[in-house]
Amino acid sequence: MFSPIIPYHRIQRPVLWHEQFGRRAPLEVEIGSGLGEFLIRSALAHPRRDYVGIELNWERICKTLTGITAERRQGRLRNIRLLKIDARVAFERLFLPRSIDHVHCLFPCPWPKKGHIKHRLFSNAFLKLVNSRLKQRGRVKIVTDFLPYREWIWGEMEGSGFEVAAGTIEARYDTKFERKWQKEGQKEFYELDLTRTESIAVPVKEDAPLQAYQLKEFDPQRFCFENQAGAISVIFKEMLFDPARQKAMVHVVAAEEELTQHVWITVMKKGKIWRVCKSDGQNVLPTPAVARAIELVYEAGKKQG
Repeated sequence: MFSPIIPYHRIQRPVLWHEQFGRRAPLEVEIGSGLGEFLIRSALAHPRRDYVGIELNWERICKTLTGITAERRQGRLRNIRLLKIDARVAFERLFLPRSIDHVHCLFPCPWPKKGHIKHRLFSNAFLKLVNSRLKQRGRVKIVTDFLPYREWIWGEMEGSGFEVAAGTIEARYDTKFERKWQKEGQKEFYELDLTRTESIAVPVKEDAPLQAYQLKEFDPQRFCFENQAGAISVIFKEMLFDPARQKAMVHVVAAEEELTQHVWITVMKKGKIWRVCKSDGQNVLPTPAVARAIELVYEAGKKQG
C-alpha cells in the first residue's frame, strides 16, 4: 500500500503537491498533527480537499498511520500526506509561495518558562513565512490552552500581513492534549483566527551545492577536526575507519538557524587519491551547513600534508 509519508529528502523541493496527490485541490496544512485525530476527521469530512500533517514525533506519526491505514482499507482517505520535519523548515523549503489555503495548529507547545520563549513557533518571522505560503485570504487557526501564549502571538503580529480575531471556546477538537486539559479541569481554550490581507514575500530556501574534494594523502591517526561555531556550526562527533577498505566515515552535527542535522561524510581512497564527500543513503537536506561540514573535513585532511 502506498505510504502517505512524503520522502522529501529524495524528491524535488519545493514539493509539487498536486503531483503528490494526483490532482489539483485546495491544500490545508496542520502543524503538529499529533496522533492525527483532527487531520483524519478533516480529510474524511472534506474529500475534495488535500491535507498535509507536519509532525516530528515518530510514535505519534505511527499512530496516525494506523488510523489512516484502517480508513484506506475501506477505500477512503487518499487525501492525506505526512511530513516528519520541523514546521519552520517545511514552510521554508517544501511549500511554494501562495500555495496553501488553510493552516491549523492545535495546542502547540507554549514553552511557558521565560527562558524558553525563544523556542515558541509563532514568532513574527514565522508568521511572515506562513503568510508568504498562503493564498490570498488564506487563513490560520491557532488554538492554545495557555492564555499568555495567545497574547504573546498577538504581540508578534505587527507587519505580518494578517487580520486577527481572538476568541474563547469550549473543547471541540477531541485531540489528545485537549482531552488532557479537560481531565485537569480546564473548560475554556483560546483561539486566534488569522486572515491573510497583505502579501509578505519570503523566497523558498534553495538547496546548497555539495562539493566533493580530493586529498593526496589521508592518515586517520593524524586526523584532527576543528569545530566551527557561529551562524553555521559544525561539531565533530566521531570517526570510524576501515583499513581493509581504506575508508573513513566522519560523523558531524551541522546546525544553522532552526535546522540541525547529523551528517556522515565519507573519506575513501580511489586509486591514488582520497575522495571526500557526503555519504550516500542519508536523509539530509543539502544546506550551507552541510556544505561547510564537508569542506571542514577536507581542510582537516589537508592539514596532514
